[in-house]
Amino acid sequence: MTLRSASGRRTAAAVAAALLGPALVTGCGIKPTEVVESGAAARVPVAAPSRAPIVYFVTAEGRLVPSPYPEYSDNSPQGSLQLLLRGPGGVEQEAGLGTRLPPLDAGMAGGVRAFFTSEFRLEARVPFPVAALDPLGIKQIVCTAVSTAGPTVQVVVRGPDTELEPTRCGAGR
Repeated sequence: MTLRSASGRRTAAAVAAALLGPALVTGCGIKPTEVVESGAAARVPVAAPSRAPIVYFVTAEGRLVPSPYPEYSDNSPQGSLQLLLRGPGGVEQEAGLGTRLPPLDAGMAGGVRAFFTSEFRLEARVPFPVAALDPLGIKQIVCTAVSTAGPTVQVVVRGPDTELEPTRCGAGR
């Protein structure tokens, strides 16, 4: 009978593990598969920090597009509407964005007023007639006001000529 030393047994165990290890790892019963298609990437809405104003401008195709202003200090509905009435800035113009609102003199943007008439209703008073306003222009006002007021708020747009029915910034942007 041969006696092996402890180091010899360890060497034998190491050799056995080296020879059997790959066979044990690859023999786990899981077979490789092809790539499984799962559809398009998810679309996740990302809000600007702390209800920063988001001004909605219009693409050439007639779609509303949000333009965030996280560094703008007045994050109230009135502040966001003042941004909207100034019109698209250089970055927005370079991106091909425009507006469906009437052109205003520089000082007229300050003529907008926005205030809550109840918990979930906001009145947006603008310094131009709204009865014949393009529906996309109305959506620009409503969605811009809602960007800082909250998504459950209804907006009543009022011009010097009339008051429009309360509306929300809906999925039909």
